[in-house]
Amino acid sequence: MRVKDQSGFSYIDVMIAIVLLMVGVLALMSAIAGAMIQSKGQQQQIVAKEIAASTMESIMSVKETDPVRLGWDAVGNVGSNIVNGVPKGIFVTGMQNVLPNAGPDNIIGTADDAGAPLSALQRQITITDQCDPERPSYNCPTPGLSKVRIRAVEVRVRYFVGAIAREESLTTVMTDYAVVEE
Repeated sequence: MRVKDQSGFSYIDVMIAIVLLMVGVLALMSAIAGAMIQSKGQQQQIVAKEIAASTMESIMSVKETDPVRLGWDAVGNVGSNIVNGVPKGIFVTGMQNVLPNAGPDNIIGTADDAGAPLSALQRQITITDQCDPERPSYNCPTPGLSKVRIRAVEVRVRYFVGAIAREESLTTVMTDYAVVEE
């Protein structure tokens, strides 16, 4: 037999109602926390996309803006693009902390970048020589003597939402073909 108070509810009924109310409140708090994490994740995703895009622009500008000092031979990872026994590639390899400022060379993604690392952001630049079957180079299935004229470029930016790592990636192909007008 249940003991009921003046309202007609037993203490067990009241306890069950409190438990159900607490479950509802906890579910609501969980939904709010999830929405806040998702919002933070979207902000980080936008920042990661912007970093990837600015890095890609920097890589493309190396080829075009200072062909005497840099040019096509500089479009590569450190230790690559060997010309007369000297590696000419300038972009750092592996996953690196993102530094906000270009260094003295005014190029983002090189070893001389400066500033305090952006929190929870890392970047990887991968530049790979591609085979041009019409002008075979050393990296073609049937190696040739032509200079490498095609490179695949991938910029990956890792960001964290809480403890979860996510990545944004931007990929393109660059060529070193001149357009000749006649």
